[in-house]
Amino acid sequence: MREIGLVTKLKGEFASVRIGRHSACGSCGKCGMSKNQKHVDFFVKNTLDAKPGDNVVLDIKDTNTTKLALVAYLIPLALGLMFFLVSVLLKWPDWASFLMFVGGCAVAYTIVAIIDKCKKHQWVQSPDMVEIVKINKGE
Repeated sequence: MREIGLVTKLKGEFASVRIGRHSACGSCGKCGMSKNQKHVDFFVKNTLDAKPGDNVVLDIKDTNTTKLALVAYLIPLALGLMFFLVSVLLKWPDWASFLMFVGGCAVAYTIVAIIDKCKKHQWVQSPDMVEIVKINKGE
């Protein structure tokens, strides 16, 4: 997905690029913008030497959403099901199997939270700055 954003500030070799909500915005989540947000800011490596006030095109990778869904939903579900299956194989009562499922999910979410903290919330690849564009305000 490609979006045009405004460079708002520079910090070292990175630029803060603000992308605003527009009429084509849905709820795909690729940019990380929720329904109530009016804009989202990205910190992108400034490969084009853009200056504050420049409009730039960002290439936001499609794999970001898939990777986040895998980490947030599938890993905890898989661990919960593994705990559940172990309890079923051991012929534990149904309530114990249910608690094992919930406990497995809780353990997995705890592991994901610890890994997230270690990775400093960098699960996804940062967008790439593709080009600097000129936008005519009169059009």
